[in-house]
Amino acid sequence: MPAPLAAGRPPRRAGRLAALGRVDRRWIFLLVGASVALPLLRPLHLPIGTSREARAYHAEVERLQPGDEMIFSFDYEPDTMAELDPMSLATLRHAFSRGVRVIALTNYAGGPGIALRILGQAASEHERQYGRDYVFLGYNPDYSATMLRMGESIRSTFPTDHFGTPSAELPLLREVDRYADIELLVTVTASALAEYWVIWAGGRFGQRIVAGNTAIQAVLIYPYYQTGQLAGFLGGLKGAAEYERLIGRDGAGVRGMDAQSVAHLLIVCFIVLGNIGYFAQRRSARAAGDAARDGEA
Repeated sequence: MPAPLAAGRPPRRAGRLAALGRVDRRWIFLLVGASVALPLLRPLHLPIGTSREARAYHAEVERLQPGDEMIFSFDYEPDTMAELDPMSLATLRHAFSRGVRVIALTNYAGGPGIALRILGQAASEHERQYGRDYVFLGYNPDYSATMLRMGESIRSTFPTDHFGTPSAELPLLREVDRYADIELLVTVTASALAEYWVIWAGGRFGQRIVAGNTAIQAVLIYPYYQTGQLAGFLGGLKGAAEYERLIGRDGAGVRGMDAQSVAHLLIVCFIVLGNIGYFAQRRSARAAGDAARDGEA
């Protein structure tokens, strides 16, 4: 027979497990921080499945031919850059690699800086020339009027580009002037502006549209994809990562998903270990109480 427990002493194994519930929280913070930082610095390239809507978005850009035109609307501001920049950059890389010409604009006052940075990066990677291969029209404050008027004339809606050059002097805009001349419209947005593009450009002028949205907005925009009003759709950082995989060029989207996946797995492990520690503490306390009562008896 095993020797009886000394009064008040819990089982040794239960005591070790109970220690899991007393881990210094600073170690937890450190490990979570490392689980996020390390995949960002050194991507793991974890497997990422591609959704039907992401494949449809990719197919819409893929079908464009060299010399075709695309409107790209940067409809977000710095607060959602981490989630939306990756899909914007991946889309422009894909378009420029296929020789597609891009007419860019923004419906947000904070959008020009974002647009210029991403356009500049993608254009320099593919040696695209401003004015001929892409233009940036800048910001117009009345988005509904802008969307409607562009169906009649882009040049009259934006008499000058962002830099003050008359639109009629830009080689690209001398050749195209309305939605009828445009093969595809892309909006990457943190709000419901994708709905307005669907209503005004799609519903009124029959423009083909794809959209990228933050994850929190995806549930509101997804029905437009289901009804065919959006030809393709990317939702949040996962959508950006899926698109990067589809074009064969991992970027910030894949790195972000690596970091999220590792951090989430670590948090689940902490939850499991915390529960083990909690129940071990209960068992240890119960055993100590039983031993104390036996000692008194």
